[in-house]
Amino acid sequence: MSNPIVLYAEDDENDAFFMRRAFAKIGRPEDLRVVCNGQLVTEYLLGTAAFESREEFPLPGLLLLDVKMPKMSGLEVLQWVRQRPEFNGLVVVMLTSSTQPKDIEFCAAHRANAYLVKPVRSDLLYDLITQVLATGVTESAGARRLDLPGNQLPEVDPGGSRAASR
Repeated sequence: MSNPIVLYAEDDENDAFFMRRAFAKIGRPEDLRVVCNGQLVTEYLLGTAAFESREEFPLPGLLLLDVKMPKMSGLEVLQWVRQRPEFNGLVVVMLTSSTQPKDIEFCAAHRANAYLVKPVRSDLLYDLITQVLATGVTESAGARRLDLPGNQLPEVDPGGSRAASR
């Protein structure tokens, strides 16, 4: 089974550069696709505009979203993705510098798989991405919370709802 494609939505070119470098260090540079705003995420996922060729732009198994982006925020993209049944199996990880409780609550309510704060050092980004890729993204995690160090989303109680963070 091949590695899943990872779609990374990031408007900061420096952050995109470091993500490309992390994927190269992992040995999977060909698995990363980068877009610079939320509108391009929706076009990519739908296979429209510049992303019509599924051979060149295959559907991702993992979507990494920055919260604050132009045209369509990561929060808006998350909401859009979770309203579309065809993307039920898509793993969505918020990767952002925002630690706003309202952003975290929104992401929990809209079934993000993880809410991670961007590390300040590139070696820590490599470690973080390695952990994310090792969590079973290929197993189609759907909307379940990923058990990752630093995941800001509340734990899920046995009844299936998100419990308060400890």
